Amino acid sequence: QRALLREFARYVEGRGRLRQFRTEAVRAGFADAWHRRDYATIVNVAERLQERVLQEDPDLLMYYDNATLRA
Repeated sequence: QRALLREFARYVEGRGRLRQFRTEAVRAGFADAWHRRDYATIVNVAERLQERVLQEDPDLLMYYDNATLRA
């Protein structure tokens, strides 16, 4: 879990589109950010993902949709 969160932290620090990433790391990071009520991080990282990735993963889409409503 810690390794996934460290990897997610690199995604947060980066800029531009995320071309290569691990979906498990994004899921773990979104769950952690949600738990901390850090909705802006979820929205920022999700907007850097390809639209197709969000649409195909119901967990990521749920976090993103809910975070946009609360951010």
